[in-house]
Amino acid sequence: MLSNDVGFRIISKMLDGCALRHKVIAANLANAETPGYRRLEVRFEDQLARAVGEGDAKQIDDVAAEVVSGRGEMRPDGNNVDFGTELSDMTKNTMLFTTFAELAAARVRRYREAIGD
Repeated sequence: MLSNDVGFRIISKMLDGCALRHKVIAANLANAETPGYRRLEVRFEDQLARAVGEGDAKQIDDVAAEVVSGRGEMRPDGNNVDFGTELSDMTKNTMLFTTFAELAAARVRRYREAIGD
């Protein structure tokens, strides 16, 4: 049943993307003082929005988060990680993940109630 639920597929893609973003931000923070390290970012929301706009479940399934070089002011040591920006991004990402996890749980509860579990 859940596999046919396009809304659940979207929620799942958001959770996957947020989980990857969390790992990437953690890596950025871990390397904040590593000379030459270039921060990374995760992008997937635009691709997911286009797939949702097309209304094609197959396109939604094909959305894949990608890790790309991130922007930021380069320091003299060649590192462009800003600790404050990373912490802000981590907070935003955590809130987004929590929201979608709650949506997923609510959707599963509705299915369980519908089948009388």
